[in-house]
Amino acid sequence: MRLGLYLHLPFCKKKCPYCDFFSVEELPHEDLYLKALYKELELLPKFLREHFQEERITIDTFYAGGGTPSLFSPSFYERLFEKLSQTFEFSPIELTLEANPESLTFKKAKDYKAVGFNRISLGIQTFQKRGLKFLQRIHSPKESISAIEGALKASFENISLDFIYGWVGQGFKTLENDLELALNFKIKHLSFYELTLYPGTPFYEKFGKNPSFLREKRLLKLYSFLRNYLYNQGFFQYEISNYARPGFEAKHNLKYWKIEPYLGIGAGAVSRIGNLRFGNTKDLNEYFKKLLEKEVLPHRLIEKLDNLEFAKEYLFMGLRLVEGIELSRLNTIGYTIEKEALFLLEKRGYLKISKDSLSLSEKGMSLHNQVVKFLWDHLVKVK
Repeated sequence: MRLGLYLHLPFCKKKCPYCDFFSVEELPHEDLYLKALYKELELLPKFLREHFQEERITIDTFYAGGGTPSLFSPSFYERLFEKLSQTFEFSPIELTLEANPESLTFKKAKDYKAVGFNRISLGIQTFQKRGLKFLQRIHSPKESISAIEGALKASFENISLDFIYGWVGQGFKTLENDLELALNFKIKHLSFYELTLYPGTPFYEKFGKNPSFLREKRLLKLYSFLRNYLYNQGFFQYEISNYARPGFEAKHNLKYWKIEPYLGIGAGAVSRIGNLRFGNTKDLNEYFKKLLEKEVLPHRLIEKLDNLEFAKEYLFMGLRLVEGIELSRLNTIGYTIEKEALFLLEKRGYLKISKDSLSLSEKGMSLHNQVVKFLWDHLVKVK
């Protein structure tokens, strides 16, 4: 079985007020966390054999996410990769490290490259001071530029920059400034995420569910602007929020959108193989206690998706991709979509339908959630 491997490192110097990922405001204790990961990796093969009857596991992509993975030393990853090589067939073609600008120096980038990473995803968010202030980021535009230059100098050819759009005070000019500066570095991959206020985050408590600065009409105009700008610069959009030069798509992330199997390790990490989804506890103390004292996997969730849930997930994730989904694969799950519903959405310009594929138009992508929920309501079992 070929899998992508995701490592969750839930440690940050400061948690961003819009972030709903599991993370804590503290510096990592590398040796303790590595010790727990070692034990998790020792226990996983038996679990995978019991549930999937797989003796041979090949890891073909690796992604370190967080949190702030660049708070961890290159030595930490070197030791982890050694353990992974002892546990699985560890031969990833893509090894991605998420990094924040304030914690990435040229020296660290060079050492990350030496231990095996070949892709860096930098959380820039914006180069604009007022945008960084609003988003409460702890890095400066100068640190962002320094981190990019350091990664390039360390011979990272595959660099992705992550941005957020929709913040208060952002207009077409500030968005264009971010785009121009990013492309001056000959970056190969860009992600632009719409600012979303998730329940339970400080921003949600401060601004509520639908603040005026996140009006749908304004966001759609910004989205259309950046999309057209990047097309004119030779980028292609392959997913709602992601743009790349040909050949530089995020191979690991494509596994999520294509519903391909991936394994997650670390506190709060989630895995999905076939229709089985399982995830680790988000309580760090419990994570350490289960692994280091009880020597059991720290799973808080093990659920088997029924065919309807699996079909819904395939629609939701697959229709984030520009290429869309294969209707024949939906059929193998046991479901199809009522033809009348497809015809209606196609007629209104939300869907593109070919012989065996279904994808969203530009108009449909801007309303992804609403279109998918409509399709969910018109799923029927294959007769």
